[in-house]
Amino acid sequence: MAANPSLDIVMVACGAPKRSMGRYHCKQILDERVKGGKLTDIVEPFFMGPHGKDAPAAKEFNDWVDKVSVGVHAAIADMPKPSGPKMAVICGRTADNPKLFKQAIDHGFTHIYLEKPGAPTVDELKEMAVYAKEKKVPVFMGFNRNFSQYVREVSDFMKSTPEGAGIIMGRNDCFQTPESLDECFERNAEGMMKNMMIHEIVVLISYFGLKVDEVKEVVADDSYTVRETRKGFTDFSKIKCIIKMKSGKEFTLWGDRSNGEYGELIAKSDDKELIKVVRPNEDMTSKAAELEKACPGCQPYFYLQDGEYLDLKQAVVDHVNTGAEGMPAGVPTIETAIEGLMMCELITAALGSK
Repeated sequence: MAANPSLDIVMVACGAPKRSMGRYHCKQILDERVKGGKLTDIVEPFFMGPHGKDAPAAKEFNDWVDKVSVGVHAAIADMPKPSGPKMAVICGRTADNPKLFKQAIDHGFTHIYLEKPGAPTVDELKEMAVYAKEKKVPVFMGFNRNFSQYVREVSDFMKSTPEGAGIIMGRNDCFQTPESLDECFERNAEGMMKNMMIHEIVVLISYFGLKVDEVKEVVADDSYTVRETRKGFTDFSKIKCIIKMKSGKEFTLWGDRSNGEYGELIAKSDDKELIKVVRPNEDMTSKAAELEKACPGCQPYFYLQDGEYLDLKQAVVDHVNTGAEGMPAGVPTIETAIEGLMMCELITAALGSK
């Protein structure tokens, strides 16, 4: 009997232990929770490069990689060229991802898993999509909220509701102190819309029919929206708007960088609430507490995202290992990510300079 297929995976721009999404991806794979996937290498340009090798977290990174049995490299070019199917999971800062993306394709990776939003601008992401298509390299986008229980529950409900029913979607995030918000503004220099709210926007595109070319207008809620400058970085810390479609349908989108992890998805018709589902639910909260107890010190939202990211990676790995055509259900394409970035820029322009 033939052995079960196994996809070799390389983590590109792994980041600091416990505090980066790349590190958490590594943990899920190393813990053998992604069936059919094997982590073979880690590429870490910053902590192994001239600007980061002396950073305080570099020692923590080196101590960690010394304990894992994988190849460790400072650059994609330093590792052996793939001789068969091999997927690069790219988790760099958004500004670095276009360069890492092209390097991975040129090095011979057969598949790319690209963390959101993929690139700082629409034009850069479009160029990346064209390049991947020319080289015949499939690209899977890492939008975990597409695998959220509350999204699927409301999506299933909407199949039996009036076509014009409106959607309200929003969430809080976990940056609870001035210091953490300062760090958030700096680390996510692409801005709140492209770093945070694009998750919700891609959900609305993937499941609920939002399309840029069908938007009639975006109306900002100035009473809620807050734009501020922190340590030299100017960004939104809160946003709210109504996206009015040419069809008459409306999407209400809101977000807050602070006030604790919470998300909601509501369907309404004629101002009547048809369904409301929140995230996290009790099951997610309970599992997150167990994960934090077993591995303390990670970003708090990693524990809540654990099952979503696990389902997303498993869908991708299964898809590649079985040689399936197209894209796995629920996993956004790079074209969907482009649409998402276009919507981010449209909304940002409507929110203005408040």
